[in-house]
Amino acid sequence: MSSSTESSGQTASSSVPPAKIDGLRIIALFKFVKALLLIITSYGVHELLDPELVEKIRVWSATVTDRVDQRLILRALSWVEGLGTDRLHLVIAVTIAYTAVVLVEGTGLWLRLRWAEWVTVIATTSLIPFELWELFVRPPGHRWTVFATLLVNVLIAAYLGYLLRSAQRRGQPLPSHEL
Repeated sequence: MSSSTESSGQTASSSVPPAKIDGLRIIALFKFVKALLLIITSYGVHELLDPELVEKIRVWSATVTDRVDQRLILRALSWVEGLGTDRLHLVIAVTIAYTAVVLVEGTGLWLRLRWAEWVTVIATTSLIPFELWELFVRPPGHRWTVFATLLVNVLIAAYLGYLLRSAQRRGQPLPSHEL
């Protein structure tokens, strides 16, 4: 590998400059969007700690004309209230921690660092058993979202696994600055 490739930790061979938007960067963009959604989620959960907001949502739900939607909103509010403050704080903490992992994965993949490929493969495949469990536990009409998530995660892990194996076959060890 050339020294410029080693210093940047790129996985592409030194003879072919990496494409501006390649598979790694597409996955990185996906991770950045996921992190944004997680940040929005944790903010929303934090806002649900405010009893005044919960009451405003409850009053607003009375104006919803579709009874099914109204029931879903009220059921969700009751569920959130039943969790209690301590559990909501735990949900926020776990969401923020997971957001940090996703941002590290995304940043490392954007910079084409091999360690980020490993971290992403490990983090992504560690969630697959839970997604499989969800796939079988969910009611039939709600399985498509879990299936789509599972499919995306399997494709990401397979693609990154392919890149890692290809680099290993070419004899490209992990650059020393990435150890």
